[in-house]
Amino acid sequence: MPQERRSYSKSFKAQVIAECAQPDTSIANVALTHNLNANLVHKWIRVHAQKNLTLQTAVSVRGIRLA
Repeated sequence: MPQERRSYSKSFKAQVIAECAQPDTSIANVALTHNLNANLVHKWIRVHAQKNLTLQTAVSVRGIRLA
């Protein structure tokens, strides 16, 4: 029988991304701690960075400066 894909909440993803941002912490180690594949965590980080870049671009186009 095929396994169902797991889904993770936005808050869990944000927690994992925040842990990866800590100094002297490897993404692989954080992934292992949470029983995740490191490639999945790398994808979450890329998507998170892209969303932040898109938000900053949209705001700067409107002439609003981010602090």
